[in-house]
Amino acid sequence: MFPVDISMAIFFYVMTSLLAIFVLWIFFEKKTALPKFVREEADVWECKICTYTYVDSTHQEISQCPQCKSYNKKSPEERLF
Repeated sequence: MFPVDISMAIFFYVMTSLLAIFVLWIFFEKKTALPKFVREEADVWECKICTYTYVDSTHQEISQCPQCKSYNKKSPEERLF
């Protein structure tokens, strides 16, 4: 057995405690991670006038651009997404 003075014992105690707290923090942080939010491609619109890209999940065929206030209509190939 090797001799351990009081300062070395306190150092090991503090480091072990900090390591345990860090491991528990990482464990609980991973456990409570929020699920990934995936936006459907059908909700993403691109204005034909100003080329502004925006999200509008309330309309399916015609939407109004929030930037230039023009109306946009989805073409049939864009509705497939």
